[in-house]
Amino acid sequence: MTALTVAVVEAAEDLAVHSPGGRLATPLLGVLDEAANVCRWRELPNLYSHYGSRGIVLMTILQSWSQGVDVWGESGMKKLWSAANIKCYGGGVSEAAFLEDLSRMVGEYDRESSSLSVGRGHRTVSRQLQRERILDVADLAAMPKGRALVLASGSRPALIRTQPWMSGPHADAVRASITAHDPQGERTIREAETEALTVSSSLAQEPAS
Repeated sequence: MTALTVAVVEAAEDLAVHSPGGRLATPLLGVLDEAANVCRWRELPNLYSHYGSRGIVLMTILQSWSQGVDVWGESGMKKLWSAANIKCYGGGVSEAAFLEDLSRMVGEYDRESSSLSVGRGHRTVSRQLQRERILDVADLAAMPKGRALVLASGSRPALIRTQPWMSGPHADAVRASITAHDPQGERTIREAETEALTVSSSLAQEPAS
């Protein structure tokens, strides 16, 4: 799978080099799902930014930070993370060091607190601002299904609700593809729809944000 991926991307790069502006007229999206397991491309961190400038958009999906470190090392994983223009965290990770870095990137906010003191028949109310994390490590570790944190270059981090494919505009096409190519298509569709209903139910019970 790694050899096939590299061959496709290198062919796209060759086409981009000979295209106007040195970029593909129609961008190529390469979705590297479970990259640490099925596409252990050692040079990926060094090429991420370069390929982006060629109109070759690579999307690397990992289960955790440490999974990427196993493949590219700590410096390689940091390079990959820094080169990505859009970073998404979907929860389910319990690595405190990674979550601490993520929490610091989300930032802080000013919370107003007040205190009351009484003396000699007078009441005095003091107000002060305290800086607190918007999302601390515990919040990020406990992020529920159906939520994701998106960090995009040039924008403030955003907490979003995800949209299951079966409720999106291409649901019929996705079902048809699964039915045609997945040996367990009916089971795949049934499990996906069940999980989507569970997520929708949990979000419906959340207080308005």
